[in-house]
Amino acid sequence: MKILHYIPSLSEAMSPVTSAILRIVSSVSGQTESYIVTSTHLTREMEQRLAVEYSLRIMYLPELSVKGPMKAYRTIREIKKCLELLQPDIVHIHGSWNHMLYVMERTARKNGYVTCVSTYGGMSPEVLNTDFLKTKLLPLIFYQAPMVRRSTSLLAINEKEWHDIRNLSLKKRVEILPDSPKDDAHDGSLTLAVLAAYQKAIDSSYRRFITTDEEMLVERCLITATKNKEDLTNNTVEPVKSDKGTLSYRRVFFYAYDEDVLDKFLEGARQRSYNIPLYENVGEMPRYVDRKAKKRGSLSQLPLPLFKTHLKDTTSLEYKAVTSIMRAHKEGMKRLTLRHKMELYDIFRNDDFNEDVVAKELSRLRLKRFTRKIQNLLHDMYNMSVGYDII
Repeated sequence: MKILHYIPSLSEAMSPVTSAILRIVSSVSGQTESYIVTSTHLTREMEQRLAVEYSLRIMYLPELSVKGPMKAYRTIREIKKCLELLQPDIVHIHGSWNHMLYVMERTARKNGYVTCVSTYGGMSPEVLNTDFLKTKLLPLIFYQAPMVRRSTSLLAINEKEWHDIRNLSLKKRVEILPDSPKDDAHDGSLTLAVLAAYQKAIDSSYRRFITTDEEMLVERCLITATKNKEDLTNNTVEPVKSDKGTLSYRRVFFYAYDEDVLDKFLEGARQRSYNIPLYENVGEMPRYVDRKAKKRGSLSQLPLPLFKTHLKDTTSLEYKAVTSIMRAHKEGMKRLTLRHKMELYDIFRNDDFNEDVVAKELSRLRLKRFTRKIQNLLHDMYNMSVGYDII
């Protein structure tokens, strides 16, 4: 794991905030590839101390002499260069009430990086109420609150800070770090807590980084699990390399679980003799709640729309086909999981319903165009043979 710690100003005098920052940064420096990125140049003695005692590498963002819009543009450009050079798994923002913190967090997030923020008590009532109208209101509106709210997660240094942030209703993704002795920068519990918080943030954001090959691996294993040999031609993929390097099976398992096809994926992988590691209890791995998560479960568990079908026999295959398409239409094409698509494929491929009756009813319900989209999707995904169209 590669971590970029952004600290706009790291004081050489050991203030309480500087001490807290170094405890957190150094707690994971031995377990990760850690970089400190700052805008304030340190003395050579301070750099050597950070390198020797904490195994940290220092990088500087150049100080820009220009002012106005050009400075903002060049600052963002330099941040992008730094991110492209390091390619970190986590961008950890240390501090609060500094506009450069917001610029770094926003630039990293907009470029697809996972961001964590530590405010070190900066959002406490004592700090907010100090000259609120004069010095806090505008920064809170324009950059401090957006940084807190939009970051992937927040790391609170104690329970009080956790309550302060939660009481502001700005952020729910807040992790509490255990207190560690001030004279012990490498406390084991703190190391485990910080690494767990980083991994939770990465796992919760896996959809940003999942590759086409990783998604294709899951889909092709599903094709094998259907056991329809004529639909397996020209659908091979080797789970060795992707367009961005080695496949991440952790992302593959999360994707299969969220698409509700983990059992079918494992079955298809076994039939293809793929040597895939097993992540036990993938559903219980800690992740943040995804508000955009798709509805898991069978297609029959999705709600029916308010308009009804004229088919009276609820046990017939025609009724099953029509209501399944009605449910899929109500949910929306982008909200259908791979399990829902598998069930639709099974209906088109294996159910012996009267196609004329189904086509007439779908035409009355104005679902012909949507049904064509579903069938085109299944043609692309399963290479479904011509002759199974109902529209």
